[in-house]
Amino acid sequence: MTRRSPFQRCLAGYVDYMTTQAKFADRTVQQYRWAVIRCHDTVREGNGPENPERVSEKDLEYLLDHLTGCTRNRQYYWTAYAGFLKWVDNGAIQRFKPRWPPAGRIRVDWLDPEQAYAVRRTAMDMDPLTALMVHLELDLCLRRVEIMRLRVRDIHADRMDVLGKGRMGGKPRTVSLVPGESQAVIGRYLELRRQRESQTEGPQTDALVVYLRKGQLSPFRRSALDNRLKALQMETGIKFLGHHTLRRTGGRLMWLAKVPIETIASVMGHESTEMTLRYIGVNLGDQCRAFEAVKNLRVQMQKTAEIVPFATMPVV
Repeated sequence: MTRRSPFQRCLAGYVDYMTTQAKFADRTVQQYRWAVIRCHDTVREGNGPENPERVSEKDLEYLLDHLTGCTRNRQYYWTAYAGFLKWVDNGAIQRFKPRWPPAGRIRVDWLDPEQAYAVRRTAMDMDPLTALMVHLELDLCLRRVEIMRLRVRDIHADRMDVLGKGRMGGKPRTVSLVPGESQAVIGRYLELRRQRESQTEGPQTDALVVYLRKGQLSPFRRSALDNRLKALQMETGIKFLGHHTLRRTGGRLMWLAKVPIETIASVMGHESTEMTLRYIGVNLGDQCRAFEAVKNLRVQMQKTAEIVPFATMPVV
């Protein structure tokens, strides 16, 4: 029997923890596992220890210097490895605070207000599921996975109970409905769902987004919502990256409407406003408008202020 190294034993225990206790999705467990392996291999290339409990701050500095890719990818790998080191009770990771360069993203993945209005208007004229999907993602800032986790019982007169991503099956939060609009969009979809339910017999799923298949209601898969999004892009002629673009756009529109950042974080289910700022972050257009505003203020001040030439100023 081959004897496993300290790292292999720790990694196996961490994978078991993510699967059985933290209850991460299988895909997330695999992605974190490979990220941890890649990071620890990098540490070992820098003559770091095999045992993850003995990884030092110097080793972590080496890892930061040798992680490749954009800032976002490097942060992802770092987050996965840091979680692993904290699990093995490594003291260095508790003290080490990495400093990341600002992510100057020119190609942002959100829509401008005019595009968002066109997407929403088109979606409301399409089928009830597309209208519901866009309303939940763009107006209420839900994730795709949160839509798929919704149950009929989660919908109330003025709010909905949302189960987000995260440990232990997801982090719950309550999201208010848009008065009038939400009831109309959700009510239209629920009527369609009741029609489908009337064509079935026996116990049915209580999932909100369902389709009728062989006399049974079945929850939609991710691919079904993806297909609705592709159809929407073809209908509008507006191309964007995916579902998360609508969610980010919803948060950004609230920010442009001067909604407090703390409120936006609550709506989006973020634990910190720092994460929210990354979602709605400043782009080049925002910078240009800021410079233009300062320029206009300077011009206005020049028009209204009495400018006294230096040569004619009184001597003190």
